[in-house]
Amino acid sequence: MNKLKKLLYDPKLALNVLNRRYLNVSFVEKVFTHKSEYRSDSENGNYAAAIIKVLSSQKDFDNFKRNFDYRAILEHVSFDQGSDYLDIVLSRNDGLFSEALNSIFNSDEVGNPIKYEYSIHNKLYKLSPTTLRYLKVASDIQGLFGKNLDRIAEIGCGYGGQALVNDQLLNFKQVTLFDLPLVNKLISRYLNAVILNGSYRVITINEVLPEKYDLVISNYAFSELPSALQKSYIKKVLVNSTRGYLTMNSGLLGVHSAGKLSLKELRELLPPFEIYEEKPNTYEFNYIIAWGHNKDFAKKHLTLKHIE
Repeated sequence: MNKLKKLLYDPKLALNVLNRRYLNVSFVEKVFTHKSEYRSDSENGNYAAAIIKVLSSQKDFDNFKRNFDYRAILEHVSFDQGSDYLDIVLSRNDGLFSEALNSIFNSDEVGNPIKYEYSIHNKLYKLSPTTLRYLKVASDIQGLFGKNLDRIAEIGCGYGGQALVNDQLLNFKQVTLFDLPLVNKLISRYLNAVILNGSYRVITINEVLPEKYDLVISNYAFSELPSALQKSYIKKVLVNSTRGYLTMNSGLLGVHSAGKLSLKELRELLPPFEIYEEKPNTYEFNYIIAWGHNKDFAKKHLTLKHIE
């Protein structure tokens, strides 16, 4: 009922949902980077086209987190999911929420994100649920790997939201952000709208040779790549990282696993890792891979996933 009310009060949203689910009519020319066999789940033609529009004018950039085609890939975390992420962070009492209030939440205006009111200790805060997800991941990273790491790699970075949260709260010195060429342009524009504590570089996987990293992270993106690209990232990035944190939606069962490396293949190719449940669980076949991590923290705050 709430979704129906939202569609009734927002005709543009209703048209977009109708088109995506039933009509599949493209109002703009689709744009692709890779040949079809190398495209990730998010490289649907509309995503890159939306980024071109976002980068075309200041007005579009100022509101890009409300662009419907862009939100089909990113910025679609619900109020309830945001509440779950917030509850997890607050329950850990690790200080990150207080730090975030004085940094990332205080300046979370670039792109005009959708925000909701969350009640915390009888006080209302208007927060982006997507940023709350990034905060929960940062809390995981702090507990599993600590702060003050030197060289970080992130695979599939959206607009750089996770990188910004990590920079402000975890004091990472340098992060290498891997994504599509057009996406990298958006990341640079987004991160240069603020002042960072560390440094960043944006790059494609074809532009690098194998390098050493202290930590590699990915929020779903690595798991959405076709197996050929996954193997390239494994060779150049993942096996060269002493620590890893990957949220996955492929490798087990489900629609996202077609054409991707299986969990058995990942076991053979990656450093030895453990598998944890995704919390909150946003898809029944999602899970988290971690290696080089603090197992005491994991035992207390994460749950091992039992694979039959």
